[in-house]
Amino acid sequence: MLCPRACTVAGSAGFAALLALVAISCQRPPVGGEPEQPAEAPQGSGGRVLSGAAPAGSSCDGRDDCASDQVCVGGACRYRRTSAAGEILAMAAAAQAEAGDLPGATTTYDQAIEAFEQIHAPLPPEIACEAALAALRVADEAPSRETAAAHADRCFRNSLPGEPRRGAVERALARLRFDGLDLALFDRDEPAPRFFTKQQSRPTSDAIEIGIDIADRDAAGFEQLRDALRNERTHAVIVDCFAQDWELHHRRAADASLVLKFQTRMRDMGDYDSYTPEVQVVQTSLAQEGFEPCVASAITDVLAPGPRIGRPVSEWQEPFEISARLH
Repeated sequence: MLCPRACTVAGSAGFAALLALVAISCQRPPVGGEPEQPAEAPQGSGGRVLSGAAPAGSSCDGRDDCASDQVCVGGACRYRRTSAAGEILAMAAAAQAEAGDLPGATTTYDQAIEAFEQIHAPLPPEIACEAALAALRVADEAPSRETAAAHADRCFRNSLPGEPRRGAVERALARLRFDGLDLALFDRDEPAPRFFTKQQSRPTSDAIEIGIDIADRDAAGFEQLRDALRNERTHAVIVDCFAQDWELHHRRAADASLVLKFQTRMRDMGDYDSYTPEVQVVQTSLAQEGFEPCVASAITDVLAPGPRIGRPVSEWQEPFEISARLH
């Protein structure tokens, strides 16, 4: 009499276990083949994902945190599909850039990008932004600046805010904004055919690199004047002179060969003698206008009257060079 009931209970338990196994197998991703494609996430400017699954580069704790075409590797979502040839070429380009061959690096990065495009594999954000950085470092003429801007646009469309390489691209582009770069074009839905469409404007201090080359000298007042040549006030007047010269000639670099002169004059004050310092920066060229005469006059005003020294009359002069260049 117990056997039918026991068999009934056992049969019910077995049926329930079978249902559980079926449910679990339905939840597992298929082994091999292409994974199921979820509904397409809403797209933003330039194909940027605004909602739904996170784009490549997002932080993750597991597979479920990434889109269906990505996996979680090292705490970040990475594309499943890739180009081994493209990755190898990108590594070669990075080595070229590290060795100082920037033109070669930009060419190799272009080859890497083409390798991804040929097999329709998504371009990893780090490669897109490294290629943009290399292109921006050689963007010294109008055509190369357009090429660099196009690379930067690809970087923005393939990466997330906060990507370290993306930030470096943004800083490099900020220095080119006075060259007529229209920043609003980077927010368009589609890549722009040209990015430098505005009038050129006066460069700002963040875009100008200043160099001062002066030898060491053991002379009264020299150390104080040398330090004053490199302080913020002197830097500001050099930047202003370069910007004025740029507005006239649109040269991306300017140099000045100057002489720093210092002397003290003794004054009889009755009960004691006073040594009055006099500083002058003089140009070595005959230019009447431009960068060199501007910095000679401006730096003289900044350094005057000069350091006071408690010793008899002193007089010396020292040549030095100033260079100013757009990044």
